Amino acid sequence: MYQTKFFQGSDNTELVQLITTIFKTSHDGLAICDRNGYVLLYNDAYLNITGIPADILNNFSYIEQKEMHMVPDSSAARAISTKQTHSVVIHYGNGRTAINTATPLLDQNQELLFVVGNVRDITELNMLQQELEETRQINSSFQRALEQIQSDLDSGGQIIYRSSMMHRIVSLANRFAANDSPVLLLGESGVGKDVLANYIHAESGRPGEFIKINCGAIPDHLLESELFGYEKGAFTGASQAKEGLFELAHSGTIFLDEVGDLPFPLQVKLLNVLQDGKIRRLGGKTQRQVNMRIIAATNSDLEAMVEQKTFRQDLYYRLNVLSLTIPPLRERREDIPALIFYYLKKLEWKYQLEIRLETDALEALVDYDWPGNVRELKNVVERSYHMCENGRITYDQLPASIRSAQHSTLPLHLAKMEEALPLKEAVERFEREYIQRILHESSTMQECADKLGVNISTLVRKKRGLGIK
Repeated sequence: MYQTKFFQGSDNTELVQLITTIFKTSHDGLAICDRNGYVLLYNDAYLNITGIPADILNNFSYIEQKEMHMVPDSSAARAISTKQTHSVVIHYGNGRTAINTATPLLDQNQELLFVVGNVRDITELNMLQQELEETRQINSSFQRALEQIQSDLDSGGQIIYRSSMMHRIVSLANRFAANDSPVLLLGESGVGKDVLANYIHAESGRPGEFIKINCGAIPDHLLESELFGYEKGAFTGASQAKEGLFELAHSGTIFLDEVGDLPFPLQVKLLNVLQDGKIRRLGGKTQRQVNMRIIAATNSDLEAMVEQKTFRQDLYYRLNVLSLTIPPLRERREDIPALIFYYLKKLEWKYQLEIRLETDALEALVDYDWPGNVRELKNVVERSYHMCENGRITYDQLPASIRSAQHSTLPLHLAKMEEALPLKEAVERFEREYIQRILHESSTMQECADKLGVNISTLVRKKRGLGIK
């Protein structure tokens, strides 16, 4: 709808047509008001950008609109009062942000005739700037992570982390390393309990070796001889005496991984070793003193096993003098990029071939929940390194389990559709409509990402991929 009184009494038809064409075709919002602020002419772009109803423009001056708080601000009202050009950035109620410029037209006596207003929508520009700044922050974060990883590699560091959770755990591990009390490491399979155990040994300064044994990987009838050793003739095939792992760990550390799988009879013997610091080889008659640090680890619920009488309570309390629970990767996502780049860098050094990890692939890896934790991540990185083409690891080359997980970050309550669609198209349509709705309901991109349960880089990628403006 256009005001026409601006042209009343005008005989210059060509000028009228020219100005009308300019107003209709302009992507910017254009409006002209008289010296009292009443709008004479405006275009559709002005209505769309500002969200001000036509009835308001037709019946209220800019001065009245501002006084009645119908608009957040008015450059035209300022220009009328000062007879000077004014520009203001206005955040309109429809969610648009625009630069609103008002230029006064004066007669020969410097009296105000009209004010020409121009409204330029910068909503998308602001979003692009925000996305650019977020991308810079992400790149800066990854750069700092790479620099720290390089330092870790150069110094022989083994624990790669960036999260505050792991910082607290490593700090405690440093404190625990200063004494000889048993340490119990808890956490899901693959979180890096063996790495932390090795770290505690390295920081302890004990001159002996770090000996690791998986209590669930050795048959019960062999486990005792592995731990305690045996004398010559202790059993058939024992043609000569052999030291056990407890003896090999003298002055060092023995790491009992999956201690929850330790057979019940051996639990009693382990308890005696913890209490007395002595072992007796199978078939032996004398006890041997051993000075070793015991670190145990399990992903089992030892308290539940104690209640079920499958794990000795006294041994549990003896092992659980000092305990650390390592959180899974899904609870410390800050560590994921650092671990990815760490393992990539190790592979590049080993095979002398540098590989580029594409941004969308990295985002998918960061978003993935990693049920297998660090062990799974290392496997995926190594697989992707060897399977990539043209020196790049792309999103499409990631395992299907990781790519499919990207489609499960949004709720699945699809609205009824009028027609049957291929699954891929239906999912894309739902994502597009759902993200558009949450974007409209959110004041910032970060707020939208928080509502969707994804990080900001994933939201930016999805917007771009789905064609959301």
